[in-house]
Amino acid sequence: MPPTTTAPLTQVKWDDVLDTLDAQRCVLFLGSGALPAPGGGDIDTALGQWLDAANPEHPHIQVYNPDGFLLLRKQRFRRHVVANMKEFYSQPFPEAETLFSRIARLPFSMVVTLTPDNILARTFDVLGLDYQPDFYFRNRKAGDQFEKPSRNKPLLYNLLGNIEEPESLVLTHGDFFDYLESVFRGNSMNPELKDELESMERYIFLGLPYEKWYFQLLLRVLSLHSDKLKEIERLALKEFEDPRLHKIYTEEFKIEFFPASAEEFIAELYQRCDADGMLKTLPATDPAEAAIPDPTAEQLENLLAEAKTDEAMLHLKVFLDRRKPRSYALANALVVLRNRRNLLRQRELRGTIDSRDASVENNQIVEQLLALIAQAQTL
Repeated sequence: MPPTTTAPLTQVKWDDVLDTLDAQRCVLFLGSGALPAPGGGDIDTALGQWLDAANPEHPHIQVYNPDGFLLLRKQRFRRHVVANMKEFYSQPFPEAETLFSRIARLPFSMVVTLTPDNILARTFDVLGLDYQPDFYFRNRKAGDQFEKPSRNKPLLYNLLGNIEEPESLVLTHGDFFDYLESVFRGNSMNPELKDELESMERYIFLGLPYEKWYFQLLLRVLSLHSDKLKEIERLALKEFEDPRLHKIYTEEFKIEFFPASAEEFIAELYQRCDADGMLKTLPATDPAEAAIPDPTAEQLENLLAEAKTDEAMLHLKVFLDRRKPRSYALANALVVLRNRRNLLRQRELRGTIDSRDASVENNQIVEQLLALIAQAQTL
C-alpha cells in the first residue's frame, strides 16, 4: 500500500510523478533552499557567516548583497574567496547528506543544482552509486562527448558553475550578466543536453530562490517559460507570502506550488518509489575490496610515487572503512578528495583546464592525500 500522504501533498498527482520517473522524463532542480546548512538552518546565511561577508572591514569582500552576489574589493581576491568557500562546502553536511542519500536512490536521470557544491555527488560516492558530473562554464565550449543520462548513471549538473573551477562560478553581478549573455548566445551547454532537458515531461523544483530578482530572468533565458515547453508539468514547494509573485509564477511559468518542505516531499516520493520497487539498489560490498589487506603508510606512498593515485585512494578507503566510527572525519575528507579528482578528470575531458593547471591541481590532491595517509596511521 502507498504511504499516507501528508496534508500539504494530497493534491500531488503521485501516479503521474512515478510514471514520468519510470519513463526517465522527470528532472529535479535543487536550489539552496533544499540544502540544509550544517546543524540546520539556511545555507546562504551560514555561508555568509563563514565568509564573514557582512564585516565592513573584510579584506576581500566589499559588499555582500541580499541577492547573494558579492562585490569584491579587487578581482584578484576572487581566488581567496573561492578557497574559503571550498572549505565551507568541504565540511560535513549531515542534514543535507541525509536528504541527498534519499535523492540518490530515486530513479531521476538528471538532477540540476543551483548551488556550486558537490555534496550530492559526494553522497553518490559514499553510497557507491554511479553518476556523471558536469557544470555550466559560461563562455567556454561544452564538451563534444555527451552520454545520455539514465537512472543508473544520472547527470548531476551544476547550473551556475562548480566550486572546483573558480572562474565558472557566478559570484558577482558581472558574472551573472556574463552568464546570461553566454546562455543567450547558446554557449557552454551541450546541444544534446538542451534537447534532453526539453524532452522532459515534468520538472520538480525544490528550494529555488523564487523571491530573488534574477530568478525569473534565469527561467526565461533557460526557456522554461516558452510555448514549446508549455505542456511540461512544473511542480514546486512552498507558497509565497507575496501573492503577486505567486501569481507571476503560476500564470507566467505555469508552476504549481504545494506548501510543503523539500524534506517532506522527498520522504513521500522515496516511500512511494520504495513501495513500487523503483529505488536503486545499493551495491553490495565489493569482494575485491574485502580482499585488500591493510596497507602501511609506506605502501600507500609508493602507490602515489608510481602515479597510482586512484589505487592509493581505494586502499585508504578500505583502511578507513574498517575503522569506523572513529575514522568518519578522515573518511569524509577522503570522499571530498575523490570527488575533487573525479571533477578534475571531467574538466580535462571538456578541455576547460590548461594542462599546467591540471598538473598543479593534481599535485595538490596528492599532497592532501599524503596528509590523510599520515593521519590515518594514528587511528
